[in-house]
Amino acid sequence: MVSTKHILFGAGAVAALLGASYLLKLNRLSNELETVTKVSIYKISLDGIELRIDVTLKNPSGGSVKVKQPFVKMIYGTTTVASSQIKDVNITIPKFSEVNLEPVMIHIGFLNLATTVPGLLKEYRSTGKLTITVKTITTINDSLPYTKTDTITLGSGKEA
Repeated sequence: MVSTKHILFGAGAVAALLGASYLLKLNRLSNELETVTKVSIYKISLDGIELRIDVTLKNPSGGSVKVKQPFVKMIYGTTTVASSQIKDVNITIPKFSEVNLEPVMIHIGFLNLATTVPGLLKEYRSTGKLTITVKTITTINDSLPYTKTDTITLGSGKEA
């Protein structure tokens, strides 16, 4: 005769297997999800630089993926230079496709640059380029954190 303990044990084992399977699929999605981040100088004015960040999310897997609007952080050395606004927006990426997000515009004042990261301005003046780290952070299917770090060079390479 099957007791209640056996039924509960069996149900618990099935739930553990299904949960483990789900977590493995999410981990695989995290490894397969690809982000392409492009940063360009959009506008230079007397009060600072406006950067345009284009993010493309690619889903090479056989299932659709829901991600949060990515948070983009720009880092020089160990200092955060600028970051995007946080938006609670879900983006669905169908299977085997990609989604181009609306551009993220970030304004950085020259005074802020000079006081926060003077090495960045010195590098730009001497080489005509800026080398920054761009960190893209999002969440997959409302449960799995995803982070990608890119090193990007801005500028023409002509001395300023």
